[in-house]
Amino acid sequence: MEISSERIDDIPVIVEWLKQMEIAKCIDQKLKEPHGNHKGLSYGQLSVLLLTYIITQSDHRLCAVESWVEAHRKILELTTGWSIGEKDASDDRLARVVEELGKQTQATQEIEVKLGRHLIRAYELPTVVARADTTSFSVNHQQGDSPQENLLRYGYSKDFRPDLLQYRQLLATLDPMGMPLASVTLEGNGADDPLYFPTWEKMVKVIGHKNFVFIADCKAGSIATRAQIAANKGIYCVPLPMSGQHPQYLKQWVIEPPAETQEIRLPRLNEEEPAVGKGFEVELGKFWLNPETNKWVRWHERYLVVYSPSLAASAIRGQQQRINSAQTALNKLAAKPGEDSQALAHKVENILERYRVKDFFLTLITEEIIQQTRHVGRGRPSKNSSTEPVTSICLQLHIQQIDTAIKETETLAGWRLYVTNAPTAQLSLSLAVMYYRDEWLLERGFHRFKRGSLPALPIYFQNQNRIIGLMFLLNIALRVFTLMEFLVRQALIETQQSLAGLYDGNSKRKTDRPSAEKMLKVFCNLTLYFLPDSTIFITPLSELQKQILCLMKMPEVLYQVDLVGSST
Repeated sequence: MEISSERIDDIPVIVEWLKQMEIAKCIDQKLKEPHGNHKGLSYGQLSVLLLTYIITQSDHRLCAVESWVEAHRKILELTTGWSIGEKDASDDRLARVVEELGKQTQATQEIEVKLGRHLIRAYELPTVVARADTTSFSVNHQQGDSPQENLLRYGYSKDFRPDLLQYRQLLATLDPMGMPLASVTLEGNGADDPLYFPTWEKMVKVIGHKNFVFIADCKAGSIATRAQIAANKGIYCVPLPMSGQHPQYLKQWVIEPPAETQEIRLPRLNEEEPAVGKGFEVELGKFWLNPETNKWVRWHERYLVVYSPSLAASAIRGQQQRINSAQTALNKLAAKPGEDSQALAHKVENILERYRVKDFFLTLITEEIIQQTRHVGRGRPSKNSSTEPVTSICLQLHIQQIDTAIKETETLAGWRLYVTNAPTAQLSLSLAVMYYRDEWLLERGFHRFKRGSLPALPIYFQNQNRIIGLMFLLNIALRVFTLMEFLVRQALIETQQSLAGLYDGNSKRKTDRPSAEKMLKVFCNLTLYFLPDSTIFITPLSELQKQILCLMKMPEVLYQVDLVGSST
C-alpha cells in the first residue's frame, strides 16, 4: 500500500493566528494593488505565506519559500482556503511584496494603525503603559556609491561593530506583553532624540487615547520631547541624562534631601520581601520656548530621586576595580618614566581616560637636573685622564588619589534621576520604578530579531526598500508571538494552571509563563497522511497539545480529519 504524507506541525495554528489578526485583509486594503497582468495570490495572501514560513522556520530567505510551500501545499491550501499556484511563492513574487511594503511607507503606517487598533479591541489589551526604544543592526554589505542616500551607513553601533555598515530600528510596544504598536526602519547614523515625540503621536493614534504612560530611555529625556508631550496632554516617565544641570541637581538632593526618603517596594512583591530601594520626589515647574510657534510651554514635573542598593554596590565595585587598575598602571609608569616629559604626560592622560578615573587622581611630573662628569677617551681612565661635565634630566611622576572625590562618587552611586508629569495618583514612586524595570519587555523583541526565533540577521537584501519591508513583516511576526504568550499566560492565571512538558529532559517541569517558541515546538510531530482509498488521517493530538490550543482559544478542529475532509 502506497501512503503519501505531509508534515503539518504548527502551520494550522500560525495560519489561524494570522487569520484572526486579519493580516491579509489589512495589507490588501491599504497596499496598492499589483499591475493589471498580475495573477494568483494577492499581496496580503503572499504576506501570510511568507510570515508562516518565517515563524515556522526561523528564516527569512525568500529563495527557500517556494520549495517549502511545495512540501506543505495541501495543509496550506486547507488552512487558508486559497488555491496556491505553482509559482505563487516564487522568490520574485515575494521580493516584489517585500519591496512594495518598504516602498509604500504611508500605506504601511496605516496598516500598523489599523492592525494595532484591531488587536487592542479584539483581545481587550490593557493600554496603561507603552514604551519605545531603538537598536542597530550591523550588516556585512559594502559601502554604496551614494552613502548619504542609502539606508546603510556607519554610525554608533549597539552591537559594538563600528567597522560595519548598519541600519537602525525603532520599536514602540504595549505592556505587559511587549506587543509592537509602531516601528520605523532608519538610516544607520542619526540622533534618536527627535524620534520620540513623533513615535508618541503615532502610539496615540493606535491606542486611541493619551492617558497611557510613555516609557523610554534617557534620549527621550530632552526638554523639547518632554515639553511637546506635556503640551499635547500626554504622560511620560523617563530617566534624565547626566548632562547640563542634572548632575548638580542629583548631588544637591542626595546630600541634602529636600523631602522625606521612603522605601520603594514593588507593587507585586510580598510584604515580607525586602525593599528594592529608596527615594523621594521633588516637584519643579518647567518652561520651554517652542521654536516653531514661538510660544512658551509651561508645565509641572515630578523629579523622582531613586536609590538602588544593588546598583550602588555594582557601581562602587566597578569603580574600585578601575581605580586599582589605574594605580597599578601609573606605578609601573612611575618606575620607568623616561626622559621626555611630554611623552610621559601623554601616557598618564591615556591611562586616566582608559580607566575613567580622571577625577580621582592628582598627578605631577617633576624634573631634576643632575650634573655629572665623565672621562673622555677610550680605555680605562687614569688619574691624569681628562673629563667633561654631563647634564641629564631625571623625570619623576608623583601620584596621589583624591579621596574626597572618590568618597563623593561612592555617596552618589546607585542614585538615578527620573522625571514624570504624571500625577501621583496615576504613577507613584514605586510604580514608576517597576515600569522602568520592565524595559526587558521591549528588549526581548530586539533579541528575537538579532539572535532569536525571528532573525533579521544575517540580511542578504541589497535593496533598502526590501530591508524596510522585511522589518515590517518581522514586526507582524513579533505581534503573533507576544499575543500568543499574553493570552496563554492570562488564561493560566485565571484558571490557576501551569503547563508541564515544554522542557526537554524534564517533562515534569511546570511553568505559568510559557514562551511562544516552546508552545509552537510542541506541535512539531504532527503529520497529514493520504491513503490510497482517499482516506485522510492526521496524527492524533496529545493532551498537552489540546491544552495549549484551549489556552490559545483555538479550536481542536484545526487538526481534525472532518475539517480536512470537508475542505477537500
